[in-house]
Amino acid sequence: MARFLVLMMVMAVPLYADPLGDSAQGALIYAQSCARCHRDVAQLDLASATPENLMLFLTRHRTRSDQGSDQDRADLVAYLLPQAPTQELSE
Repeated sequence: MARFLVLMMVMAVPLYADPLGDSAQGALIYAQSCARCHRDVAQLDLASATPENLMLFLTRHRTRSDQGSDQDRADLVAYLLPQAPTQELSE
C-alpha cells in the first residue's frame, strides 16, 4: 500500500523542472519571432492558459527557430502569463 501511495505521489509531480523564464527576454522573443503573425499580445486568448499547457503548446509551435529552446519557451511563458505563479516549467 505504501509503495502505491509513493507511486501516486511521483506521478502527480509536474513533467517540467526548470524555473520559469525571464519575462523581459520573452518580450524580445515575442517581438522578434511571434508578433509578425500574432500581432499584439492583448489580442491573444490566454484567459484559460496555464503555464503548463502553454509550455506544451510551445513545444509544438515555432518560437525563435523551428525548434525553439526550452529557455525560449520558458521566457515566452513568463512574458505571456505574468500573473502565473513562479513554478517549475521546462522539459
